[in-house]
Amino acid sequence: MLAIIFILSLLGAFALRLMEMIHMAYPPKRPSSHIIETAACSFVTSLMPSESWVVRDLTERDFGIDKIFERFENGFATGELMAIQVKGTDKPLEDKPEIPFSIDTKTLLYAEMFAIPFLLIRCSLADDGACYFVWLQEYIRVRLNFDNSSWRKQGSNTILIPASNRLGDTSAESRLIHISRFPKMKESWLKYYIDTCDLAYQLPNFIEEDTITLDFAIQYVLPALDSLKKANNMLGFISNHLVATKLSQAIELGKRICDKEFESELTESFFKFVCLCSDVRKSIDMLSLRFDVDHMRFLYEFEGVAEY
Repeated sequence: MLAIIFILSLLGAFALRLMEMIHMAYPPKRPSSHIIETAACSFVTSLMPSESWVVRDLTERDFGIDKIFERFENGFATGELMAIQVKGTDKPLEDKPEIPFSIDTKTLLYAEMFAIPFLLIRCSLADDGACYFVWLQEYIRVRLNFDNSSWRKQGSNTILIPASNRLGDTSAESRLIHISRFPKMKESWLKYYIDTCDLAYQLPNFIEEDTITLDFAIQYVLPALDSLKKANNMLGFISNHLVATKLSQAIELGKRICDKEFESELTESFFKFVCLCSDVRKSIDMLSLRFDVDHMRFLYEFEGVAEY
């Protein structure tokens, strides 16, 4: 009987101790998701060349932006910025040309509000810190709006991140530079567009060969030459394939006409100048297509070309 009482008392003491342990206060434990995100952000920073990029952390990361990338060229600031959201995982990413990722719709809507490029970077700690990026605004324009027109009504959406956009690769670095420059490019393209459009009003629509004198030619060449020079000043931010190949020829011929140094007879030189300006003006049609979302979608569907 005494043995039973002793065993019961031991069990009671053990139960009390167990209850104390259950209700014991412990220090706060860091969630594994925080550890993964911090490690992913560190990998992203390590993959950005320090001579070309300054990576800035933000204090209110949960609001949607983890980092700001600022580009430098030859040590000088460019004023080119990108907003970055990093999403890490401790699992391997799918080995596909496009990596699927489910993203909150509110993040996509937030990205659309930005004037600077907004990039999502998916980083896998299981793949030695492999990080892939996608330019969200351009992805929305070219892919999401066409693939799922009602995406804004959903709580989340699956996007496909190009595996070719791997941080650290040379081709991906070139793409990042292009994306960071895009806001400046738009302004330069607009100025180029306006200057080349002006040529339509600065050149005669009808010319009688026997009426061309030096004064007659110069009154048209001077304003057209001014527009050509202004357009030429914008070329630093315009892709070469969008620039009229005859722009420099038109400028040089216009200068020679104004300096009375004709490469042939005045009439022939003036006609040639008008034709060159016409070719330059037509180049803006190709430039304007960059802002035609249907054309950009066509390039994606039939040629696999996209800038996101």
